[in-house]
Amino acid sequence: MNPVKQALIAFKTNWKESLYLGAAATVFIFFSQVVPFIGAFLISLGLLIFQELTNIRLRTGQWKLDLSHFQNDWMSLIITAIILMPTGILLGSAFGLLQSPQEHWRTFPMSLGLFILGIYFFMILSHGFNLQQKLHGGIAKALDATALASIKNFKLYLVASFYTSVALMIGGLLKGVGFVLALPFLFYVGYFVFADMVNKDAFKKGS
Repeated sequence: MNPVKQALIAFKTNWKESLYLGAAATVFIFFSQVVPFIGAFLISLGLLIFQELTNIRLRTGQWKLDLSHFQNDWMSLIITAIILMPTGILLGSAFGLLQSPQEHWRTFPMSLGLFILGIYFFMILSHGFNLQQKLHGGIAKALDATALASIKNFKLYLVASFYTSVALMIGGLLKGVGFVLALPFLFYVGYFVFADMVNKDAFKKGS
């Protein structure tokens, strides 16, 4: 099934949990923005952790706040979060364009483009971290494998990035309230795209 459709079904089925997840992620991101110097890193780290919590929920059927499994992967998590920081800048620029006083027909296309690019890289990096945990290998090799696999499956990633970007744009236009709905959708789509790639053995073929 299409990962976007699966994400919508998951959101509808678990709509209360989705709202809690979205509210928690939104509050975390907004508060992280005001932290001097390390705010961008905290946002990147938080997005990866919320993605992992969502992965566990969809994979096991229950929320597990125990992140002790990170103890063997904490360095990979930090490295991935640091690499993800420029992507956060892309998304921040996209949000900034949405709030621009210029005409929407001027800002929307560029904003959408930045969102798509940002989400595309977020999925590659989060999938790289997921793959590293799955294979217990090096993070560099895992990120290389997911990047190459995403190019070979570009349509899948592009379509998923497009629909997620539209959701985030709507969230931005609603003064941030819409992020409560858009962020869980982002995490759900990321999970189902990764699951689809694993089922197709695409990462092994791409590496």
